[in-house]
Order: sequence, then C-alpha cells, then structure tokens
Amino acid sequence: MQLRDHPLMHYRDIHNWPPHWCPRKITGGEKISGEIGVLKDVVVSCGNLHNRHLSQVYLFIEHEDKAYIAAVLFNDATFCRQVGELMKQYYGRTLEGIGDIDVRGLM
Repeated sequence: MQLRDHPLMHYRDIHNWPPHWCPRKITGGEKISGEIGVLKDVVVSCGNLHNRHLSQVYLFIEHEDKAYIAAVLFNDATFCRQVGELMKQYYGRTLEGIGDIDVRGLM
C-alpha cells in the first residue's frame, strides 16, 4: 500500500495527501498543491502543549527555485509520528516518490 492511499492519511474525514503548499516569505510565490517539489525538511508535531489533540507533520519543499511549507494533519497521533519519522529518511526526494512509498508496515 502506498503512503498516499493509506486509510489513516486523513484528518476529520478529509484526505490529507497531496499537501497544499504555502510559499515561504523568503522566496515568494503562489499557493500550490500536489505531489510536487523536493523534500528539504520535516517537523513532527503530534500532541503539543497548546493542543494535545492536533497531530501534524510540517513538510518543507523546494519547487522551481522557491520554498514552500505544508501542514499535513492527522487524526491519529501514533500514525502521524510514524509518517513524520519515515519522511525524514527521504530528504532530497520528490513528493511524488514519497507518495509511492510502501507503508504496509505502519499501524
């Protein structure tokens, strides 16, 4: 099963893949969406002090010489952590390639 198709890749019954990208102020650009760009960084925030119920993975990409960020939200904090830690192994890869990852071993 590919990451993009995993049944836990959703938040409040809304599929969370592909991400919706917001431009970083440092490079400008328009809001975009899709399996685009190259993964540069991942920050996992599952159950923080301000909102114990919000689980999300922040993805940072580069696309056409511009920097973008997306927050991928999850209902399940454990799955969120697993996805975030998995994605950290794929810095420098395309988001399309990351969506293709076989995640049968998760949850």
